[in-house]
Amino acid sequence: MSQALPVIVTASGAADAQMVLIGLVLFGPVIAPVLFLTGVVVVVSRAVRARRQRRSSFDAGTFVGLSFLGVCTAYGAFTTGLTSGPGWMSALEYCAALGFPGHTITTRMFPVSVRCGPDGELVESWVNPVLVGGLVLALAAFGAAAVAVYRARRRHFPS
Repeated sequence: MSQALPVIVTASGAADAQMVLIGLVLFGPVIAPVLFLTGVVVVVSRAVRARRQRRSSFDAGTFVGLSFLGVCTAYGAFTTGLTSGPGWMSALEYCAALGFPGHTITTRMFPVSVRCGPDGELVESWVNPVLVGGLVLALAAFGAAAVAVYRARRRHFPS
């Protein structure tokens, strides 16, 4: 007599979204530079086109592109920090290999921190400053884009 195996039923959408998020974190250090270089090409091509047309290259589209570059920078730094951990090894084996036997890994999202015990920081020192710098660039450029749109509307539609 055969017994049926238990079936775990989950909401398909939630499981799919979770897999997408895991993929975005795991492949972030590869995806972010590609997105960043794409953004650089777009921003530079907009600036060259504006020069050829003898107009200012500091329009809202350029600032939105710079904001995109800031987000890509922050995304790359964040995922690089989160993935600086054991990978395929267990946490105890990984910490022991680094010279911290008996410790487990603790992770903090912001500031990004992956630790083996109290002293074994695994995230490189450049990750958090680059993360904050990218976010500041994104917010400042987005604010500049809003100002550029406001000024363009005032110029074209005076009250």
